[in-house]
Amino acid sequence: MTLDNVPTAVLLAVLIAAAVIDTRRHRLPNTLTVTAALLGLGLQTGFQGVSGLLNGLAGFFTGLVLFLPFYALRWMGAGDVKLMAAVGSFLGWPDSLLAVGLSTGAGSLAAFGLLAARGGLLDYLRRYGGMAKCLFLTGGCAYVPPKAGEASTRVFPYALAIGLGSLATLVWNGRLAPFLEILGSFVHV
Repeated sequence: MTLDNVPTAVLLAVLIAAAVIDTRRHRLPNTLTVTAALLGLGLQTGFQGVSGLLNGLAGFFTGLVLFLPFYALRWMGAGDVKLMAAVGSFLGWPDSLLAVGLSTGAGSLAAFGLLAARGGLLDYLRRYGGMAKCLFLTGGCAYVPPKAGEASTRVFPYALAIGLGSLATLVWNGRLAPFLEILGSFVHV
């Protein structure tokens, strides 16, 4: 473990805190997301100077811009968007793009799994199938919201998906390896 591992350690702490808070409260406080983004940018700058700051900003805006449409469609909350932006500030470019993709994939799989477990997957597919059919036949349709009580109206702690996507990114880029070695040394004791 070296000083270079500090940003990854801080990011891991942020992801754990976000997952716990989102699971319990279904909201991510600004104190967590904004502080995390500032820490990410500060650590990028402290370790890499101006180029680190620019890289952190590129990662921040990648997470922000790519998750904003999901917020606009009401598929996730503003806290999830801010968390993904904060994660991007730690990862920089292009790792933030990978984290967005992996988080979106993890969230999609989890959402479909939860819908299936709650018995609401067919209602969801019918609703979106109807909207797609309308779009292709007429060239435009309005969003059809779920009916009250449908499984798709229940909240899902998306910080878990962001955490999984971010962890997978850290594994992919090798930044999690020192932490896994430490964990392995405890397991072998």
